[in-house]
Amino acid sequence: MKINILYLLGLVLMFSACQELDLVPEAKLSDGSLWKNSTDYERGVNILYRSFGQRGDADSDIAFTSTNATSNGTRLAPVTSNYYNNTYGNIRKCNFLIDRAVINEMEDNRFVAEARFFRAFHYSNLVFAYGDILFYTKTLDPSSEELFAARTPRKEVIDFLLADLKRAADILPLESEIPNPQRGRISKGTAMSLRARIALFEATWAKYHATGNDVNGLLDIAIESAKQVMDSEEYELFMSADKPMESYRLFFTNQGNDSKEQIFARRYDFERLRSNGQVMSAPITKKMADMYVCTDGLSIESSPLFEGRATMISEYQNRDYRMWNTTITPGAFTISRLDQDGAGIDFPNVSEGGDAVTYYRPWKFLSDEYIYGNGGVVQFIHEIRYAEVLLTYAEAIYEKNNTITDAQLNETINLTRARGGVAPLTNAFVTANSLSMQAEIRRERTVELVHEGWRRNDLRRWKTAEIEMPNAMLGVQFGGTEFETAILIDNDSNPILDTEGNTQLMYKVVPVQDANGFIIVEPAAARSFDPTRDYLEPLPTKETILNENLKQNPKW
Repeated sequence: MKINILYLLGLVLMFSACQELDLVPEAKLSDGSLWKNSTDYERGVNILYRSFGQRGDADSDIAFTSTNATSNGTRLAPVTSNYYNNTYGNIRKCNFLIDRAVINEMEDNRFVAEARFFRAFHYSNLVFAYGDILFYTKTLDPSSEELFAARTPRKEVIDFLLADLKRAADILPLESEIPNPQRGRISKGTAMSLRARIALFEATWAKYHATGNDVNGLLDIAIESAKQVMDSEEYELFMSADKPMESYRLFFTNQGNDSKEQIFARRYDFERLRSNGQVMSAPITKKMADMYVCTDGLSIESSPLFEGRATMISEYQNRDYRMWNTTITPGAFTISRLDQDGAGIDFPNVSEGGDAVTYYRPWKFLSDEYIYGNGGVVQFIHEIRYAEVLLTYAEAIYEKNNTITDAQLNETINLTRARGGVAPLTNAFVTANSLSMQAEIRRERTVELVHEGWRRNDLRRWKTAEIEMPNAMLGVQFGGTEFETAILIDNDSNPILDTEGNTQLMYKVVPVQDANGFIIVEPAAARSFDPTRDYLEPLPTKETILNENLKQNPKW
């Protein structure tokens, strides 16, 4: 019983991020039998599997719900930040476990390797956001001078993380070697996928922000890491046998749980009915809608297959399947977790404030399955999936060589395009249609990863945010189309009439439109992006006050 009490005490200390705690007992926990067997580390690292959650793209230029201070450039540096504090709290938990492993000669333990993965995951997100950061690789006590150190250069942090992930990958098992009761644990492929992600981000940041870092060396790491995942043959894109054209959307529902596209996910806990919550995506903007090519691979400006915008559904026709897998086609028959019988979508439902301010109603992430008595959803939140690895490899190849072969396209982005019903991308196709291969690779990444929280980061690392972010946020073409004359239909398919017997339009207020009839949800005059400030996020001002050596990012 004494060991159980000590164990509980150890967990309390381990998972508290408060620096004011008396940390002396932590050293004592390494004595005796605690932290000397694999089970202790397994139990300790388990809590980190819920240390991340769903992101979105409402802070960028391709999705909009309401005014977003990050998106439109009007935010101020926050006094404090839950994200900042919680991320460092999770890093502290990782350091605690790794410290105990060093003391007890357990560094090569599989679950310690998992802690190294989580530490790299959280630190990389801090670097992506803030650039140079406070960097600790051991558990600190309140008297540690390191708590008041200056920021560590991002290059030093990234180099450490890439090496640490390689070390972890050498220890971790392949996905196929993880027994079924442990499905979802960190694998070799998980560590190498994160390594590829970090290397690509830092390589392109260095290339387009001219930081002087080793661009080609980092691109080599991204290429090598992604290729190792691809060559392992452990993963593949999810395809639905029953509804192949909906495979993209269905992967993000319960059908995609533990599929071979999944590399790392926040899992739904079936035993405890612990829900991930109803994951929602914001309505896309016109810019995002226009990124979906037609099935011939050409943009709507170039393709003869584009049907125009005269009706509510015409712009969805002959388009990349991912468009209508991400945004519900008006009038489509759908099944939802709250309507298991299914119904045709009476859309757009904007008469009472609406569910899609741009009139592009979200569908990606919406669960098809309801759990009685819980009200939650059962789909996993996919943090790393195989499609991202393919896109990373293709982009890294092109960024290094300024070219990519048709064979390399076929083993990467042509797989994601094929799932979307889109013709393959080839060098001949790019030349014949006067396209930019780089632009097409970037378009494919945006289309595939929409709503997964990467758009703003991508614009920042490509240094194109100053061009893309200040533009007006637009919705569907309303003026001169079916949207303008649509009528509200009741459950008996009869038009709803007003008190004088006239057909009632579904719009209480006609939306503001530009000269071409497109809905304006946020005008260009209300948007800005300062290239001397906004490429890095602001540190919480409270942290800079507490630590005079922690200097704020420029112009915040």
